[in-house]
Amino acid sequence: MTLHAIEINLTRSVDAVELKAARQDSSLPMAAAEDRKRLAVLVSAKNERQAMRKIWKRLEDALPIDVLFSLFPGPDGKYLMSIPMSEEAKERITRGAAAERKAPEEYLQQAIAQALARDRSTRRAQLECSLNVLLRTYRPEEITGAAARRIVPAE
Repeated sequence: MTLHAIEINLTRSVDAVELKAARQDSSLPMAAAEDRKRLAVLVSAKNERQAMRKIWKRLEDALPIDVLFSLFPGPDGKYLMSIPMSEEAKERITRGAAAERKAPEEYLQQAIAQALARDRSTRRAQLECSLNVLLRTYRPEEITGAAARRIVPAE
């Protein structure tokens, strides 16, 4: 079995007593970030999916888990995430996937990619708008002078 490093994002910070109880009950080695809303866990399993299932099984009732994800990308360069879903969400994904004749995982991956593309497009439009305001408000030498003062020379 291989050791997998998984990060757990929590819905809220946990105190030391909660964390200690979760460690003892689960028998999983874990370390908390300073804010105690993120934990790193080492899990022995055949693959990352099984490692995440093991974490859900052992910690689901002990900690307010929001999402699990791999600390390192896989061979394909992607990170594996595990997010709890309501039955309604699962049914919607299954119906959408069936309508497009895709596996639910493929359908969800495509939907996420499209949402990220829309978000990037919106962000790009916001930046272009801000840049236009900047260019209409200030002279080019004022902008380059301000930018030059913000750049810290490398040593």
